Amino acid sequence: MAYDTIEDKLRALAECGFKLKDQFGVSDVIKSWGRDALDEPGFNAALVCLGMTEENPPWAPHCDNLWHFDTECIEGDGSYIRIAERMAGMAGGSLPLSEFEDHFDIDGGEVWLRFKCGEKRVHIDCAVQDDWVDTTIFGTFVDLLAMCDPNKMFIYYDLGGQDCVIGCTTRDQVEKLKQLIPMVQPLS
Repeated sequence: MAYDTIEDKLRALAECGFKLKDQFGVSDVIKSWGRDALDEPGFNAALVCLGMTEENPPWAPHCDNLWHFDTECIEGDGSYIRIAERMAGMAGGSLPLSEFEDHFDIDGGEVWLRFKCGEKRVHIDCAVQDDWVDTTIFGTFVDLLAMCDPNKMFIYYDLGGQDCVIGCTTRDQVEKLKQLIPMVQPLS
């Protein structure tokens, strides 16, 4: 099947578990990107559009379980909490995280994230890398999701720069997605 238009691409991605939230339509993503860019071959622009937030407050995500993630996003306290909350949100209730805390002391070289997963307390020490995320934290979320809901998994799609797309869907839908976009990988 040919995926010539953004509508074709969004339908195909919806079959893999990634769809625009009801409050958004194709016109919203076209307004952000323009039809020509969205209708170009490949799925990069479609994935980015689905994974981004609206461009005005309240900055709602276009898709509940897909995230266009910029790895240069650590701005101080609260940065790792936002990551943990978004990972839990993308898991759609399958990753019961709560009681978030983080600490960011770049001068002292101390950065950490704490939260509860169900009744289990989790503490992650993060490497200080200026304003770049310590990507090793994602392995914790992958492991916790595998314990909490083995039917779901996080995926990763490299956009070739400092950004990527992260998502969460069922294992069956991941297989469909990999047939559509072979470069999609399990997040690790």
